Amino acid sequence: MAHLFDRMHENFFSVLSSPNRNTYIDCIFIIYNAIDTIEDAFQGDREFIISKLVDYFDDQQIDDFEDMDEDEQSNTSRQKAVHVINILKKNGWLGEEELGDYKTSLNLFDYSIQIIDILSRIKNNQQNEYTGEIYTVYSLLSSFAIEEGIGVLEQAYLKTNDIIRKLKALKANIYRYYYDITKKHSKKDLPQLLEKLLVEYKQNFFDSAYYNLKTTDSLSRYKRGILESISKIQNDADLMDELAKTVIKLKRIEDYNEAFMYVEDRMRFISDSFTALEHLILAIDRKNEQYITAAASKILFFTNQSDDIEGIFNRLFRIILTHNELELNQLFNISQIRNLDTDSLYNQRRTRIKPEPEELDFDDSLISDEYRKEKIRALLKNNIYGKKEIDLYVKSLLADKKQIEAKDIQLDTQEDFIKLILIFLYSKSVGMHYDIKLLDHKCKVNFITFQNFVIKGV
Repeated sequence: MAHLFDRMHENFFSVLSSPNRNTYIDCIFIIYNAIDTIEDAFQGDREFIISKLVDYFDDQQIDDFEDMDEDEQSNTSRQKAVHVINILKKNGWLGEEELGDYKTSLNLFDYSIQIIDILSRIKNNQQNEYTGEIYTVYSLLSSFAIEEGIGVLEQAYLKTNDIIRKLKALKANIYRYYYDITKKHSKKDLPQLLEKLLVEYKQNFFDSAYYNLKTTDSLSRYKRGILESISKIQNDADLMDELAKTVIKLKRIEDYNEAFMYVEDRMRFISDSFTALEHLILAIDRKNEQYITAAASKILFFTNQSDDIEGIFNRLFRIILTHNELELNQLFNISQIRNLDTDSLYNQRRTRIKPEPEELDFDDSLISDEYRKEKIRALLKNNIYGKKEIDLYVKSLLADKKQIEAKDIQLDTQEDFIKLILIFLYSKSVGMHYDIKLLDHKCKVNFITFQNFVIKGV
């Protein structure tokens, strides 16, 4: 079995673990972008690349490199640029080619290009796109013809595999956000939590592409047509025979049965994938609901300063978590007990005595109306933050209007701001009768600054 480092340099990743890794990765992106053109095709003139790196070092205050050889110097920007190129050549990122006439080119290897593409997507936080991909598979199979049969089948297979991988990655990405919020332990982390939840998570998960996947480019719209097309091809013995013969010719597979299985495996993969795709999308939705619920609970925990049982426990937990030197024996009576023998916990059974209720005399005048109202508010507090209540709250805000901006909502109390946050969180939940659209400017209401958004009924 081939090993990874049989195909790439064994010290390839040492550049990314070097003390100067930030400088090296910046230079790698500079080289990549400098020669990423149709004319260059990831092959660039050495002096041109050095000039790009010199411009970078002229603008940056870079300390000396810790992995320099004794005979190397890095006093000037050009010396630093040459050192970076030598390091990348030494560790298998670049190759050098003599072109004649005293010209030298630097080439990126194929595996280097693939790794840099991935690193660039991570750095720029680029999200997967799904718009139109299910329709593409549907169009390919609907217009299937024997002349381009294998090519069409291969494209449909690759597109299907791409959709599945992207959705799996999206589901895994939700867990990363969930993991991040569970690490926030104090109220001072609330601004970062809200920023991650209301901006980053909103943009990265509820992007327009995923929204289209659930609406205009929905699975249910094209699934039946795709499965019918696959079934039609599989049930046509002459067509399957022609496809197998084409595979023998194009893929250089000598055995007919192997070629036939090659065609059948790809069609089975497409059929099974679109059959299971609905379950994957439902799993993503459930994962998202779990994340939203956990985030909302965390926010409510941080903001609860009331004197009810929940608020008291919140403050008690904060005391225990923030005071490591606190003696728990001061709060609880804890003692060690042991069973002395097998009968030490035995209780003699007694005849059950049926209790007789006695009339309870209570002077209702002792309870003031204000105290009564306060208790009723405390009992109802936990019921005002559910999805149903927030949905009704939005209906009351909209009234006869089609939409309203968040900055125009009356925000006087902490409870008003909590409801505004939950409006944002629950906007994509199933069964809600409104949607939100994030605007590109911030607003300030009662000394609180937040990203403005539009709330509209659906």
